[in-house]
Amino acid sequence: MINEPDTRDLLTEARQVLLDSLAPGLAGEQKYQALMIANAMGMAIREIEQRAECEPEATDRALSQFLAGHQLPDDPLQGEETLARALRERSLDGDDPKLRSVLRGLTEARLRINNPGFLK
Repeated sequence: MINEPDTRDLLTEARQVLLDSLAPGLAGEQKYQALMIANAMGMAIREIEQRAECEPEATDRALSQFLAGHQLPDDPLQGEETLARALRERSLDGDDPKLRSVLRGLTEARLRINNPGFLK
């Protein structure tokens, strides 16, 4: 078997080259775009790491369990879209501690990918 780098390693290396070698030589709009790309790559790396740690499954499981306990319109997927629709239609009790726990879990999962420093 050939020892190949995984996607996370490739993204990490490409991001580092972008930040260390390419971005410093750019100015204005091009530098902004390079930094935006580096930020997106960082988010992708964190998402890969989070998936490897099975964190999304735990969040998805908590959401599915919560939705299963409520009589919502027939939605075979019963995912975030179902929750969003139920919240928009005010079909759920906003004071429900289980709802707040699910929403907090979803928010923290997103922040761990998009802005991990915010949780510290």
